[in-house]
Amino acid sequence: MTIPTRHISENSTAFSSYWNPKTSIYFNSKLSKNITTKDAEKYIKYYFEVDELGDAIAEEYLVKYGFAKGIGMLHQIIASYPNNKETYSENTQKFLKQIFTVPSWINYDLIDAGCDFSNRTGTSGLATLRDYSLMGGYESSAINKPLIFTGALKKGAVKRLSDTVVFWVNVTGKNQLKLKEKGFFSAVTTRLIHSYSRIMIEKNPEWESELWGRPLNLWDMLATNLGFSIAYIDGLKKLNFHPTQKEIDGTLHLWKYVGYLIGIPEHLLVENEQQAVDALFLWSKTQKGADTDSVALAHSLYTEPKNVTFTNSTLLKNFVYKTNLGYNWEMLGTASCTELQIPKTKAIYWVKFIKCINTIVEKYAFSSEKRYKKIVARGYKQQLEVRDLYHKEK
Repeated sequence: MTIPTRHISENSTAFSSYWNPKTSIYFNSKLSKNITTKDAEKYIKYYFEVDELGDAIAEEYLVKYGFAKGIGMLHQIIASYPNNKETYSENTQKFLKQIFTVPSWINYDLIDAGCDFSNRTGTSGLATLRDYSLMGGYESSAINKPLIFTGALKKGAVKRLSDTVVFWVNVTGKNQLKLKEKGFFSAVTTRLIHSYSRIMIEKNPEWESELWGRPLNLWDMLATNLGFSIAYIDGLKKLNFHPTQKEIDGTLHLWKYVGYLIGIPEHLLVENEQQAVDALFLWSKTQKGADTDSVALAHSLYTEPKNVTFTNSTLLKNFVYKTNLGYNWEMLGTASCTELQIPKTKAIYWVKFIKCINTIVEKYAFSSEKRYKKIVARGYKQQLEVRDLYHKEK
């Protein structure tokens, strides 16, 4: 079995924020008692496995016609499906059948519960996505190499964050994962972007599979999915949110379906908290830590508020910049922030005050069904407002 250099058999010191028993009570309470890094061996082959069907579609449309024209053609084909389905290539028909086949395990009531939880967290939810899930992922030097090869540093974090926020509000919007809705299109489009990026990256002779595996491989895709689901839940718990068991199950179920649409094989997708925590443990504990690219990506992300163009207010930009640093230190902790060279800030006390507000809002939200719905609606409105700000970016 081929093992890329990125994989280490001994416990990695990276991602300490996830597994510190003093600060990560939630993860440690769900982790299987006898799990070891040796259990990760079953995943090693996935460093070299990718979404082959997605790649075939990307070759047929995005590479052949150019990305913009190709994605437009595919959007039209998807929007008109099942009309004229027999006129398309075998791969296209197979792709369409797959994305339009709603798995038998789908429970829309659970997905709604996951959407409600994500929505009601408002700007705290987006802060967790940005300052815990995304920033925390930079601790792995290998998973972020595709970003480097696609020019993420040169393009800057504003565009990347804008795309992520749009994707997020689309897939977590109520009923938006149903066929042909915004979330459905966002997930499928993201799958094709991944395939197109992989094809382009692998044409670059500087990509070294023996070091990193294939770009955007299935194990890294699963890890990213877990970052948006179970790590997202963990981050919000650190901000004094207290999701119900149905909200937790719903969040995992929502992202299981998003993972399916994005091209992760069903047998890799997790079913419950223990499976999710175990899978994240096995990936994170076998990854080499941050390198200079990781530090550069982290710098690009935490300085992003200073580079936005939707406001000219230096005061506002600096406030948002400091607040995000505060979230980094509150959720990621000292070891991870030091590893990524994230500056210290007294704004962590502002974040601690926000946590106190969250505690009060949580009690209000669960005091009645009417109030819960009110908080859900208000929170999603906040997230849409942030999305709209990014739409103003030049």
